[in-house]
Amino acid sequence: MFEYIAVQLVHLTGLTGRLASSLEFWIYDTLKITVILLGVVFSVSYLRTYLPPEKIRDFLKGKKALVGYVLAAGLGVISPFCSCSTVPLFLGFVGAGVPFGMTITFLTVSPMVNTAAVFVLFGTFGWGLTLAYLLGGLTVGIIGGSGLKVLGFERYVVDFDFSANGDEPGDSTKSARKRLREAYVDAKEIVGRIFPYVVIGVGMGAAIHGFLPEDFIQNTLQGAFAVPAATALGIPIYTNIMGVIPVAESLISKGLPVGTSIAFMMSVAALSVPQFVLLKQVMKRNLLIAYGSIIGVGIMVLGFVFNLVF
Repeated sequence: MFEYIAVQLVHLTGLTGRLASSLEFWIYDTLKITVILLGVVFSVSYLRTYLPPEKIRDFLKGKKALVGYVLAAGLGVISPFCSCSTVPLFLGFVGAGVPFGMTITFLTVSPMVNTAAVFVLFGTFGWGLTLAYLLGGLTVGIIGGSGLKVLGFERYVVDFDFSANGDEPGDSTKSARKRLREAYVDAKEIVGRIFPYVVIGVGMGAAIHGFLPEDFIQNTLQGAFAVPAATALGIPIYTNIMGVIPVAESLISKGLPVGTSIAFMMSVAALSVPQFVLLKQVMKRNLLIAYGSIIGVGIMVLGFVFNLVF
């Protein structure tokens, strides 16, 4: 249906050639991602009316290490959809006494692997790559959190007044109608915040799809240093994971190896500069550098593995 709409709209413009191809890609992917985003975000927002942040914090407290890390990673999947909305919740976790390593796992997984992204990835790349991406992202988050814990970086958490980050207790007596209303308001706010990134990201992907010569990709981001270069390239770019998926799709269609494209996509989502600016509230320099390094290395390892497998 989305493809039909895109083809008809482009036909009405009278455009042909690369410009028509780019416009069709833009319309099709924007419609597809927006519809998936609306459905998934509303569903997750409704679920979260039963699982407010203070319940999540209490749930993670006292859990055994392996169970706690897996749960923290799983909660990251159903959390908010960008690093800058995840960081305040992360601060609340730290202030509430959730184990340090689990908060790092949550912080890593949340912007990189979320429910909506999984659905969009499935619709774009199929189940094989989507499952690999999901498991890879969870693995990076769990190893990163546990690794920083074992190495003793917890001592580099800043003494911070977390009182302002507390949450009001959840109301277990809310009616279904009230929960639906809250889910609608929450979803409207989240989608409204993410949608510009989707439009910009799909636009970038459309430009790559229609105008970037395949020879350029094949002669630049190739070779042994391609994955590290793609990871570094993603750091200064700030967009939501939903906005960068179409860019990765276009890069892959132009011949960029899958792992190199995935490394770029993960880097944009998990290692953005604005995220680190916010994290300065709670992390000292040593921890910021260690966090960025261990997650960056994890992303590069996944990139190399994906290039071998796919």
